[in-house]
Amino acid sequence: MMNTLFKLSQVAVLCGLTLATSHVSANTIEEANFNELGDMLTMAEAKGRYDWLKKCYDGLLVEMWEQMYDSREIISKEEKLNQLKQLWLSDSALAAGNAQYPTFANEDFTNPYGWYAGTSQDQACTTMPPEYKAVALKTTVLTNKYCANNSYDNEWEWIEQVTVDDFIHTSGSTAHTLVSGKVLNLRANRDANVEIKPGLLDPNYPTLLAARVWVDWNHNGQFDSDELVHNSTTGNTVKFTLSVPDNTPDGVTLMRVALDAGGGSDNACTNIQYGEVEDYMLTVR
Repeated sequence: MMNTLFKLSQVAVLCGLTLATSHVSANTIEEANFNELGDMLTMAEAKGRYDWLKKCYDGLLVEMWEQMYDSREIISKEEKLNQLKQLWLSDSALAAGNAQYPTFANEDFTNPYGWYAGTSQDQACTTMPPEYKAVALKTTVLTNKYCANNSYDNEWEWIEQVTVDDFIHTSGSTAHTLVSGKVLNLRANRDANVEIKPGLLDPNYPTLLAARVWVDWNHNGQFDSDELVHNSTTGNTVKFTLSVPDNTPDGVTLMRVALDAGGGSDNACTNIQYGEVEDYMLTVR
């Protein structure tokens, strides 16, 4: 799985990052919980992030250049910014759909304030929390931007763990989790065993939870009505078999998991009431 992480998401710690490579071990990445950063951009948004940072935080971009380039030459600010843009958004990278962008968080690699850098030059500048810094350089893997979905209340119920065959992701209580540092690899025309374990503030309090799972099989950036692959209500761990189509296009798409004590909705874009929504990158080979 870590090889997949490096191949598909190219996550690298910016602190100490050199121009050519990053000296980061797999354990460091796992411990940092990059999959919890929840900052996954399309190529257009990655381009927009550079433009936004240049408008709002050009000094920060210069600092990042100085961390990445060990140069004692006198180079103008504009040239430094141009070199960063070429590094992240070169013509060859854009043609391959591999635009790079920085993401930000505090020192323990979480995002307690829910602050995100802009993704368009047209967006207004916002103030980054003082303890935040650039923590990772990511490479775009998703073509489409998906609709948002959050829970109104996740205090009593949430998604504790999702298992798909040998893939396991465990997390805490949040309104929405974007699992951006792991990629689910499924086999075409094969079934996968899925388990969704709920987290409960009071395990002794009986709760019926509506579980729904959608997969954008056709990669059109939407969860169509026929892409609702599971729908059930239970008070225990949800278990079902996921049938993988044999005509799924190449590339990375999205799987959405919703657990809602309020009943939920068949519409993947309708916010849930009591629980959590988690999004997973998925590819079929």
